[in-house]
Amino acid sequence: MPIDLGLTRISKLLKLLGSPHLAYSAASSSSTTKTAFKTIPAIHIAGTNGKGSVCSYLSHILTASNINNGKFTSPHLLTRNDSIQINNVAVDAATFHKVEDEIVTLDKQNGIGCTEFEILTCVAFQVFQLYGVEVAIFEVGLGGRMDSTNVLTPQTLLCCGVTKIGLDHESLLGSNLAEIAYQKVGIFKNGVPAVIDGSNDDEVLKVARTQAEELNGVELLEADDKPDTTFGSGLGKLSDYKSGLNGQYQFMNLSVALKIVEIVKRNSAFTDRLTKSNVQRGVSQTRWPGRLQSIDIHLNKQKTLPILLDGAHNAQASSELGKYLTDHLRPQSPATNNSLIFIIGMTRGKALTHSLFANIIKPGDTVILTKFKPNIEGMPWIKSYDPFVLAKSVEEVVVDENKDTKDSVVVREELEDALQLAWELSHGGEKSKVVVCGSLYLAADVLRLDLVNR
Repeated sequence: MPIDLGLTRISKLLKLLGSPHLAYSAASSSSTTKTAFKTIPAIHIAGTNGKGSVCSYLSHILTASNINNGKFTSPHLLTRNDSIQINNVAVDAATFHKVEDEIVTLDKQNGIGCTEFEILTCVAFQVFQLYGVEVAIFEVGLGGRMDSTNVLTPQTLLCCGVTKIGLDHESLLGSNLAEIAYQKVGIFKNGVPAVIDGSNDDEVLKVARTQAEELNGVELLEADDKPDTTFGSGLGKLSDYKSGLNGQYQFMNLSVALKIVEIVKRNSAFTDRLTKSNVQRGVSQTRWPGRLQSIDIHLNKQKTLPILLDGAHNAQASSELGKYLTDHLRPQSPATNNSLIFIIGMTRGKALTHSLFANIIKPGDTVILTKFKPNIEGMPWIKSYDPFVLAKSVEEVVVDENKDTKDSVVVREELEDALQLAWELSHGGEKSKVVVCGSLYLAADVLRLDLVNR
């Protein structure tokens, strides 16, 4: 079923399930510290870019602090059950499918017609109750205001967070930043503190401030990435933390996460465990596959290809990727080859703007257009862009005076063929480095291929 936003269906299904989004099973918690919560204490994260990273920071911090936590993010990376994790480990497949089958049956018996994502959200709530998590972290699937995760109530929430907001999913969320921001900050709730990435455009921050003012008792904190930024409750400065994730922009995501931790630490159930040393350890241990990930991909048992793998899929994300490439993969010396080999595949429906490609591709680079595998598990409506269509959008970016476009932009419809060509080109005279980007679905295919060929 394609995307169909709204809260009516999921609310009906959750009620039939006994409202697992409101119940809390303290008896099954693995923590020795007892809590008095009668609801699942939750953290809710929205945004265009960075929300997955913030969720990952938070889950690693909580895990390092011996706080039993659940995390729900989407889309899944390798298998559908990895979208639901307990202490950063995917819930076991047997439990996932058992819970999912029961929920699908209940949905069909009552003729509710929930979407696949609504079903998956219900599975997350049910699994978190089964595991007795002390904190549940929910990443918005799309937008915020009408996203199925927005059934979370003020009584449930510890904090809301909003990361960087940019243009994406305009056909569903709005044609400009203000309209999209309105949907994102729709997760704000009466009396619940909220944190927002303070580097957002002024029009985004204005919408967030207005939303906070219109609700009752919303404390809105604006994060920044200055090294001397100080966090309350003894958490120190931003410069005290070493991120486990690559990219300068991750310091802003980390700042958002630490502001949220500052708020969570106010609660007596977590104060003693969220020490600065525990938080530092969690930050340094944070991993988020497919985001500026350096990895040697196995093309077969003997042959490997070093790549930078990133799921940059819109202009804002590609801008950050471009900065990283300039700082780390393109030598500053004019006498050194700084050209790169790109393998790009994208999800159909994304806006193919000039800036999307110009942010990362420079004259002299080689671009191989490909596609990810069809029939994404649980999301059959997701399709890859025709690589020949992508090629037409890329051609004008890579042309220079010394290189014919037909030699710079090539199509290999099968990912395996694209990787093989990249290996051949990267092992030639210039030995250019390889970057795979454009879609998390493509990143997932690359990681799956690596596992198979090891």
